[in-house]
Amino acid sequence: RHITLDRSMWGSDQAASLEPAGVKLLTANIRRLEKALGNGIKGVLDAERSAMHKLRRRSDF
Repeated sequence: RHITLDRSMWGSDQAASLEPAGVKLLTANIRRLEKALGNGIKGVLDAERSAMHKLRRRSDF
């Protein structure tokens, strides 16, 4: 992204640029997204273990 001190300044890029507050918000949202994506390692959470064991039981039909 482009960064500007004031979006009302003259120039073709100013209107499409972010002011410092916008950069701060963009950065905060990127950090939140990084946390939401996790570390990429797949595994079973402790809260999921009981359901996993119930679903693994075999039915005798």
